[in-house]
Amino acid sequence: MNKEEFVAKLKEAKSADEILVLAKESGVEIDEEKAKELFSQLNATGELSDDDLDKVAGGRIISIYIDDLL
Repeated sequence: MNKEEFVAKLKEAKSADEILVLAKESGVEIDEEKAKELFSQLNATGELSDDDLDKVAGGRIISIYIDDLL
């Protein structure tokens, strides 16, 4: 599975547990805390915190997490 397919599947996940399963099926090691953080980022709505704003400088919020996983 390529990166784009993996990201698309992650975006469809309904919970952090689903992200853990997808990662395991893809051979990607991720712990529960990272899965929760990733799920939160993928499903964020509303205003961003200062910390989140720092992360998105350059528009790479999701790419940063995915790059760390792969």
